[in-house]
Amino acid sequence: MTILAGVQDEQVDAVINVIRAACRTRTTFVNAMPWGPEFGLASTTGAAMPFEVQVGGAAVFCLPVRRFLRLHGGPTPAVVDEQPALDEPPISPAEDQSMNQLLVAIVQNVDAAAVMKGLREAGHRFTRIDATGGFLRRGNATLVIGVEQDQVNAVLDVIQRSCQLRSEPKPAEAGLPMYSATVFVLDALQLYVTV
Repeated sequence: MTILAGVQDEQVDAVINVIRAACRTRTTFVNAMPWGPEFGLASTTGAAMPFEVQVGGAAVFCLPVRRFLRLHGGPTPAVVDEQPALDEPPISPAEDQSMNQLLVAIVQNVDAAAVMKGLREAGHRFTRIDATGGFLRRGNATLVIGVEQDQVNAVLDVIQRSCQLRSEPKPAEAGLPMYSATVFVLDALQLYVTV
């Protein structure tokens, strides 16, 4: 399972503690040699000794987020519900213009096809990562998009316009708030585009 969580700096330790409490490592034994007819007779004639391995746990990556946005969708180009950027050292205007960006956009599955079509038509490349629910139902789609700094707002506009309008998020008491898209904008030191 991969979890993408956007939190303020002061909340990082609390999130890591929750992950630490839930994700325990354990030891198990695995067979060192595959067996069965598909691996041939040789694998069934040798003595395979199981060995002990550690499984489980979690790998956590903390990345600085330049912008964190929640988009309501619809035809207006306005971006709404932008959270303030996390505390970070100031960047000079020259560095800011040359900085590449990695956008991680989590969109409703019903909007994913329209967003991908809009991004393709605008000439942006992306990678789609699907989230699945029970019985392998599709949940949300996560789009990873690498762009240059001056293209970020254009990509956000494509996502905003391609999603259905959701003017009022669900209240937190009813579950997670419902937005058309949640977007993390991260700095990328290098951006390589191959043709």
